[in-house]
Amino acid sequence: MGADELDARKSVHVVDYTPSTEVWYSDGSVVLVAEKTAFRVHGTILATHCEIFKDMFAMPQPVTPDPNAETYEGCQVLRLQDSSTDLKHFLKTIYDFTYFRPGSKTKFPIVAAVLRLGTKYDAPALRQRAVDHLSTAYPFSLEEWGRRASKRLVPPFENELAAYIELAIETDIRVVLPALYYAASRVPLPDVLTMLHNLAVAPGVQWDVCRAFLVGREKLLLAEQASALAFLQPDFPRSDCRGGSCRQRIDETAKKTLPKPVSDPEPFYRWCMDKPDEMAKNIALCESCQGTVATSIKNGKQKLWEQLPDFFGLPGWDTLRARDGLDVNDDQDSA
Repeated sequence: MGADELDARKSVHVVDYTPSTEVWYSDGSVVLVAEKTAFRVHGTILATHCEIFKDMFAMPQPVTPDPNAETYEGCQVLRLQDSSTDLKHFLKTIYDFTYFRPGSKTKFPIVAAVLRLGTKYDAPALRQRAVDHLSTAYPFSLEEWGRRASKRLVPPFENELAAYIELAIETDIRVVLPALYYAASRVPLPDVLTMLHNLAVAPGVQWDVCRAFLVGREKLLLAEQASALAFLQPDFPRSDCRGGSCRQRIDETAKKTLPKPVSDPEPFYRWCMDKPDEMAKNIALCESCQGTVATSIKNGKQKLWEQLPDFFGLPGWDTLRARDGLDVNDDQDSA
């Protein structure tokens, strides 16, 4: 055997990593190395949660140990192509139930790490927990969207739209995309285009995302205007009107608001969509017309939300929810 080969074999066993100060069990049976950090854990526990590790550890071991296999104090060493921070979050979630609990507020980096590695190593329960959390920030129902500020389990952070979109693409989660695109449509277009242009995804995927968003945004804005401003049309039904001046007030409102551009910081139609009751009172309609107009706008907004995935070239809500584990029967179970 030549000197070069001997040196190569020795280099396999060089300890070029540092044991983690947070995930290191002295009785662990396997050492996972990510970047320059090592985590000593138990193969049986990994196998319980992750199908990939289960299959890996189930493979028959040779009678005679491979002298070239890397070990640490008798433990098998596995070098992984993962972020050490992601792996730390993933392993702590497995070992410590309080670290990332179902239904508890958890920061995005932890949720993202669990989703990424739960997808990669086929840990369905952990992956689903992450999806459940993300869907509270960008939900599938209009009702949940209305109360997301107080109900979301992943606290907001700066520039989160890009981070969520990148994660959804990387892990093939689609159920959060309609709400993400909906939120992005509220951001000034130049800012959104800059954000999409800088997405950390493949160029072809970036183009697909940008095209889907722009086409969907155009459909959404047109549909919102038509729905929110339907009461301004002469043929809008107000059969129970008890105010003699309601038609005149509606005509005056139409003259003042219809020329207002979509690019305005708060176009009138969007104010109508966001605050239908306040808008109806503001233009001083009779009580009956106030209720009729507000109800029309609310119903239109609900219909728009139901169409939201289609605007952006995605399957319907039921398909998206079933695809990503948020089954349509969940609503009935929680009712």
